[in-house]
Amino acid sequence: MCPERGPAEYTEEHIRLLTDVEAVRRRPQMYSGGTDSRGLHGLLFSLVTDSLHEIMRASGRALSVTLHADNSVAIADDRAPVFEELSLESVFTQWHGFGPGPNGLYLGTYLTVNALSAELNVCVRTDGSVYQHTFRRGVTHAVLQSGGPSNDRGLTIRFRPDPLIFGELQFDSGMIRDMLRQYAFLHSGVRISFTDESAGAHDKFEFSDGIRAYVQLLDTNRTPIHPDVIVIRGEQAGIDYEVGLQWCEEDEICTSFANDYYMPTGGTHVRGTRTGVTKAINRFIRTRMIGERPVQGDDARAGLTAIISVRLEDPIFISAARTNLGNPEVEHVIASRVEQELLRLFEVNPEVAERVVRRAILERDLREAAHAARKSLRLKKRKQ
Repeated sequence: MCPERGPAEYTEEHIRLLTDVEAVRRRPQMYSGGTDSRGLHGLLFSLVTDSLHEIMRASGRALSVTLHADNSVAIADDRAPVFEELSLESVFTQWHGFGPGPNGLYLGTYLTVNALSAELNVCVRTDGSVYQHTFRRGVTHAVLQSGGPSNDRGLTIRFRPDPLIFGELQFDSGMIRDMLRQYAFLHSGVRISFTDESAGAHDKFEFSDGIRAYVQLLDTNRTPIHPDVIVIRGEQAGIDYEVGLQWCEEDEICTSFANDYYMPTGGTHVRGTRTGVTKAINRFIRTRMIGERPVQGDDARAGLTAIISVRLEDPIFISAARTNLGNPEVEHVIASRVEQELLRLFEVNPEVAERVVRRAILERDLREAAHAARKSLRLKKRKQ
């Protein structure tokens, strides 16, 4: 029998209603992805991602990041601010999902960064006015409004991570530099600069065709079998896509992104690209190389360097860490567009088609020969 319960000892007096800032500080791992180096840098990169999304929406052109000697970081851009109907205090201290950019602005980015900062200062420049708001550990410390140039606009956020949350962790200048260059590859025409005050270093990144430049960078020490990077880009069914492809003599490299987040385990956009590549090569074999046998997916992708970037309104990420894209509609769109564009390229550039398809056929023959050799060896071993 279960023992009889005694008088209730838990009442509403034991319940404490936390503010949004207090909730984030109580369980920072739930909102920042951790209190280690990954979580620390995640605060910065989430702000940069949101800024770039708004730059795309509002026709901005530039973003700068400055790493200061006190381990604070400032992110500044020239986009039109998005806080017209929301006060700065509510934006940085309450949960909000807002903004018409790709997937809007990530729910809680500003609140999370503010709550986990020892100090955060935000400066909004718009319509000839400058609004500044300073927070300490998520709570308003000072508010200032002043005049400014009538044509100046943009947002600057400077924050210093709270040692009570992150200990003595320091920002990694090299990691920040590499990530900002990656963002520049994904946002053609946007100028991204990085300054490390302690090292006295300053870098600028801007690419007229970032996806093409990204593939070229990855192939620096590889041996391409065709000279030009194949770039497939466009928009269909609310999905913006950019795919860069180049076949080489070496092994396959595939790097993918969804809404600017790196997808280390791929997802539907990667599967769609691979399906489109395989279908295009096999259709070419079927229509132009009568009697030749089809290839498998691994054969078609042998030596392929691929950069895949998609942006969509409502991404489905397989895990909270955003490592894999799950939207099924993306796979169909990307597969169809990659197949069609590759076939069109093969039609107008038969030399590239010949090299790519012959590379896949060679890989198929090597795979089948290796399989036959293993099978023969097993039979010999059994007879011994």
